[in-house]
Amino acid sequence: MDAVGRTGDILVVGGYGQVGQEVVRILAPVFPGRVVVAGRSSAKAESLARRTGEGTRARALDVTASDAVAHLHGVALVVMCLDQQASSFVEYCLRSGIDYVDVTASEASLSAFERLAPVAAQAGSTAVLSVGVAPGLTQVLAARTASQLDTVEQLDLFVLLGGGDTHGAAAIEWTLENLSAPFDVYLQGQLHRVHGFREATWVHFPGEARPRRAWRFNFPDQRTVARTLSVPTVSTWLCFDPPGLSSLAALAVRLGMGQLLRWPPLRRAATWLALRLHAGSDVCSVLAKARGHSAGMPATRVATLQGRREAMLTGRVAAEVARELLAGHGPGRGVLHLEQFVEWEPFLRRIAAAVPDARYVAHDESRR
Repeated sequence: MDAVGRTGDILVVGGYGQVGQEVVRILAPVFPGRVVVAGRSSAKAESLARRTGEGTRARALDVTASDAVAHLHGVALVVMCLDQQASSFVEYCLRSGIDYVDVTASEASLSAFERLAPVAAQAGSTAVLSVGVAPGLTQVLAARTASQLDTVEQLDLFVLLGGGDTHGAAAIEWTLENLSAPFDVYLQGQLHRVHGFREATWVHFPGEARPRRAWRFNFPDQRTVARTLSVPTVSTWLCFDPPGLSSLAALAVRLGMGQLLRWPPLRRAATWLALRLHAGSDVCSVLAKARGHSAGMPATRVATLQGRREAMLTGRVAAEVARELLAGHGPGRGVLHLEQFVEWEPFLRRIAAAVPDARYVAHDESRR
């Protein structure tokens, strides 16, 4: 990473969480004295700042408070590692010329932030959304595979998560809430209503002996890339390691447990339990498969990024985007999704090279 470019503080909101810690760890040595760990708990922020060193500072900040914007003086970039219920803080950042990076998977938030594009364009600021694994890497892989075809008829995005990984409480609760949720997908250019974990397909990750069964899941990336890449049919599928966890989730949905988990008290109890029980590996892999035509012939292109620890991958993606913004790189100002901001192939290679045990693979499946 290059530390040259735009000056000013880098405010990492939720900086002591699973993802935020990774962002702070990566950026602090590159931008010494500029990284600020922010969150509601000043004690947690100060503890992480001391452990990190490199001139890292701490700041108590509640983005929902009326005085939140007062903490933005001298800030050049905000990396948001928390979900928000409103867009007022983001709007103030963009209106003030502060660049903004967000790792949320909340479609309501993503839609609200997209509507701030005129504000960002007028102020000369940039917001990069869908910064993470899914949404995020899935969308970059989708763009990469789609670019290898003359026409794209279908995109399938796959996410593999390890049950032995350490996930944040918010991520677990969001997954449980969406386990059997109804949602829309684009099929032949039209929105169709489907449900989580009621329909499955097979995916073969490179290097694995056998394919895995993956289930429909309500990641927002499938609707985003249908728009940004103009693909008529897009679906995202989720599977767990060990495979028995996927089967257990599907059984729970069939028995009606998915609906029960949408009740907040039960969902919070299940989240508490999931935070303490770990089974399987810490694998985190994503794969995109594009089907269409090349040179007049049916063709399929596949790209995969395989790694470990979802939070580590998300943190690396966010840190890389932050570096690009601070260096003044990117296609221009406004509100962009990750696949619209980065150069796909170099970005994927940089992420794979920087993350331990990660591997990026792309191939032409139609020739197999």
